[in-house]
Amino acid sequence: MDAASVLSAEAFDRIRRAAAAATAAGSLDPSAAPTLSASEFSALDRRVRDLISPRAEELTEKPGGLRSAIALTNLAARSIWRRERIAADQYEAFVGLFRAEGVEVGPGDGSRRLRR
Repeated sequence: MDAASVLSAEAFDRIRRAAAAATAAGSLDPSAAPTLSASEFSALDRRVRDLISPRAEELTEKPGGLRSAIALTNLAARSIWRRERIAADQYEAFVGLFRAEGVEVGPGDGSRRLRR
């Protein structure tokens, strides 16, 4: 998450556009993201927001930029955290958006994280 949080506004915009295109094509389904317990989701969401929200001014230059940066980072982080709960193609759909922007995705156990 830390590496994703410092992506440029342009990178987040490319991720947003790629996600929209993949969703329209049917290769990315946000409802397929793994679920977390309420406490896990709350902690993850708070961490993502704490990392990205300070960049609100920069990210809101594009309509929906802040909201999509938070939502897509959250989806990727959930996918990494609960990798075993989703199909390989959906995992790649969520995480590949960030990998395409140079974010390394760590190997896999419950401690998976987005890192640069």
